[in-house]
Amino acid sequence: MPRSRIAATNKENALWLVERLVPGSGLNNVGMAFQVDGRLRPDALSASIAILIARYKSLRTVYYASDASLTKEVVPGGELKVDIEQLQLSVDELEKGLAAFVGRPFDLNGQAVLRVGLAGHPDGDIFCVALHHFVFDGASITTFLRDLVSIYDAVAAGRPVPLEVQAEAPTLSEPEPSEADLGYWRENLRGFAPDGLDLWCGVPRVQNPSLSGETVRHTVPVEVQTAVQRLQREVRAPVVTVLLAAYYALLVAHGAGSDLVIGTPIGIRGLRSSNAIGYHANVVPLRMRVDLAEGFRQLVRRTRDVFLAAMSHGDVSVDDLWAELPRTSSAWQTTLFQHAFNYLPQEDSGDLKIGGMAARVLAAESGFAKFDLELFVRPSGREIFFRYRTEILARADVEALMRRYEAMLIASAQDADRPVGELACWSELDRVAIDAANDTGRPIDPATVVAAFRSHVRARPGAPAVIDSGQTLTYQQVWVAAGAVRDLLKSAGIQAGDVIAVLAPRSRESVIAAFGAWLAGATYLPLDAERDAAWIAQRITHSAAKAVLTGSGVRLSPDQGMPPVHSLSAATVNPIARHGPFLPPDPMAPACLIYASEQAGQPAATVLSHGGIANLVSHFIAELAAGPDTSTLALAASSTVGSLLELFLPLSSGGRVVATPAEACTDENVLSATLDRYDVGIVQLPRGVPARALQGILGRPGLRVVVGGQMPSAVVQRLLAAGCRLHAVYGAAETTGWAMSGPVHEETGLTRGRPIANTRAFVVGPDGRELPIGVRGELCIAGSGVALGHQDDPRFREDTRYGHYHPTGELARWRPDGSVERLGQIRRQAVMAGSLVNLNDVDTALLAQQDVTGAVAIVVKSPGEGNLLAAFAEVPGTAGDNGRLAAALREHMLTSLPPAAVPELVICVDRLPRDAYGHIDEDALACLALERLTDRSYQRSPDAEDPLVAELLELWRRYLEGDLTATTSFFEAGGHSLLAAKLAQDIEELTGMRLELSEIFTYPTPTTLAARLSAIDAVAADSH
Repeated sequence: MPRSRIAATNKENALWLVERLVPGSGLNNVGMAFQVDGRLRPDALSASIAILIARYKSLRTVYYASDASLTKEVVPGGELKVDIEQLQLSVDELEKGLAAFVGRPFDLNGQAVLRVGLAGHPDGDIFCVALHHFVFDGASITTFLRDLVSIYDAVAAGRPVPLEVQAEAPTLSEPEPSEADLGYWRENLRGFAPDGLDLWCGVPRVQNPSLSGETVRHTVPVEVQTAVQRLQREVRAPVVTVLLAAYYALLVAHGAGSDLVIGTPIGIRGLRSSNAIGYHANVVPLRMRVDLAEGFRQLVRRTRDVFLAAMSHGDVSVDDLWAELPRTSSAWQTTLFQHAFNYLPQEDSGDLKIGGMAARVLAAESGFAKFDLELFVRPSGREIFFRYRTEILARADVEALMRRYEAMLIASAQDADRPVGELACWSELDRVAIDAANDTGRPIDPATVVAAFRSHVRARPGAPAVIDSGQTLTYQQVWVAAGAVRDLLKSAGIQAGDVIAVLAPRSRESVIAAFGAWLAGATYLPLDAERDAAWIAQRITHSAAKAVLTGSGVRLSPDQGMPPVHSLSAATVNPIARHGPFLPPDPMAPACLIYASEQAGQPAATVLSHGGIANLVSHFIAELAAGPDTSTLALAASSTVGSLLELFLPLSSGGRVVATPAEACTDENVLSATLDRYDVGIVQLPRGVPARALQGILGRPGLRVVVGGQMPSAVVQRLLAAGCRLHAVYGAAETTGWAMSGPVHEETGLTRGRPIANTRAFVVGPDGRELPIGVRGELCIAGSGVALGHQDDPRFREDTRYGHYHPTGELARWRPDGSVERLGQIRRQAVMAGSLVNLNDVDTALLAQQDVTGAVAIVVKSPGEGNLLAAFAEVPGTAGDNGRLAAALREHMLTSLPPAAVPELVICVDRLPRDAYGHIDEDALACLALERLTDRSYQRSPDAEDPLVAELLELWRRYLEGDLTATTSFFEAGGHSLLAAKLAQDIEELTGMRLELSEIFTYPTPTTLAARLSAIDAVAADSH
């Protein structure tokens, strides 16, 4: 019989192209295995496999792959031989061993796309078969095993093989898709935008995926089975649509987008060809617009309509529309769906007999997953399992999704008209874990800092309270001086609730002024005396302060409209007792006014309560084990919320405040000498302390270090190795400073913490729904520390469950252990080259480099050329024009970040500029970037004169239409996988260098691809 090669079908080409994106993978392999209670005869098994191959034309079809085409041919019966491999499978890692066998890729060079393995096992032989999806699908397994058992039984017993399993089986010929069916799918998918299909759980997808996969199998509890049966009757829909509707709801509730497409395979064998072996299924896109406000009953009915319509047009596979699908720059595996639903109509008993021996079916997965998440269900509903990509989802994420899926089915059965959004996102375990993490209530006694300080005045009046420039004030001296300040304010007509601005150095005078204002019933406004007059005057005016207290050496220029200015030295010391009994302030009364941010260019005042400050201090006294003998360093600027903890934690616990000169924040010798001299036990690192200054705290085991800002991982590791006890904290002025805290270990870093005392955290999605464990959303803080805010203040909101709260603008998620992991500011996301880029990832990539002590990426409006991504690296001792270092950093990011996230401009600076609040001054950095861009000596686009870029651009124009430039993405301009394969072949002819298809997706523009080819060429040259 003559052989002839023919072109592969659309489906086969689609399988091959996706497989090429992950070189060396068995992505499209299918496996089956069983274990017998005895020993199989290898000779009988080999003969049986040969008869099966001869019987089915699909099993003796072989494939030939070139760089840009796939062809196939059918080998005549009896000519294709498949040997049985002897396998060594570990008893302890049986599933892993089977996955390695099944997942091993096939060479498409005319070899069989089928292999057979046999392994000895203490409990009986294990037989395993691996096949390529080209020739096999899940529905073929039953036919294959049925024929294999029948043939083996005959051969092993020496009987003739039954004719019905020996004759060549009829071949199923699939019809070409009709124009009517193609038209249906074109209309159905019109307007669909494939962006935004990612779930809010797991991690962002990587640029070069391995598509490694695992399966979570689960026996469905009787309660859930009963719920599904009840729903089936009540909503009058097949069980498949009930389960599919719940899957839609689950995905949408976890961020997959309300206009959602799920892929599902539909068998096209028909009744006459139900026993055919081959790949006779079409994957069709089920598009559904899900409204979480609708009831589950209605969702099921609409899902039923979508499913039945797809079934009636199932002769068309999504692969038949490959070239017409909408494009995205990142969804390379399919442009329509990242999630799949697989309804298995045949029950798998798991038991069979072969050669008279009992056998049980084993799970034989390939170790890969095409989709982010694929749900498999059976008609009985007794078992469900999820197949997932381990690069994106963790097993804990998938198990949580499974629990929520079952909880939704139970809740829907109880009330089928309840809104889907109330059903689809929580399990009982989620609620229990988060409620436990938020169970932070405990009494605060004393209820205010003033009352706590007074208790220590009475108990230990002569104990040191404040140490400043070598001078020590006792608790009694501070209390008496504060009384004098109160008398001064009262004499000046200050009333309860008035704001008193304080300009005093970071010293004993700050403490005295604060307590004096509080004893007078006033609100304390700390300002930095070192700031310029305009900055100070703006805040005094904005706060409507009734008076200003100035410390030693502070001169405030008189200005019309300014309140009266009083020197703290003018306060006359009198015994405080003569002014009557001490009346502690109301915990809910305003205590402090902090300016830590701006709104619309104006200072934004945050009003903190006495109770909120006391709660902050009380929590950290316990967490940091602060006591009467503990010295706490004061490093933070007076106007920042960080100064509250440094000043009032020690004074509420009977300890000492150690004031430091400003040089301690930048000079490691000054910092080290201060720590040694006063035996400091607690240090809070304010935002922006350079890494070189942190050398001063090394070598002090047991030192408690509170870290609230950015810090290179190398520095964290050095501090931990030195024996420091690090506490990662998070908060803002709106939450009275730190609202979350947790000890730092190498595996946790600085981004995890738990709510502090009397504080509750929750995470919400863009639609305001509260989210469970592992699901990303905006972090919100409620509780005693949330600042006092008026109704129109956008920084605060009200919630029926949590009450008064502050939405932080931070992206975060709950961890299973009850901690919250922060993922960066939500606003720090940008669309670059059509892809969503998280700027925090760019910062992290830079911080991972040696000598980089700070990093920030920003988007700059480049003159006449649109947006540009620029990154700034703080490298002490380097000049801003250090082009070699900047180029090396950018080269590293080319290998560690997706192309769209690689900054076009990298600038090294000696120190990142910061604004008055300690935040990195992005406006100043933007100006620096623009200066660099307009500098003639800086060649921003040397690629424009690169002949390789020009040649690649000509190849782009060969396949694509429109206005194409050196920065045009091949796929955004209409390219697809088949064209990319042809492009790779053209590039090899042009350059002599062979690219993997995946590299076209990784470097999709002429500029980035030219850089990749140059790097390959350089490596090749070095090797010679």
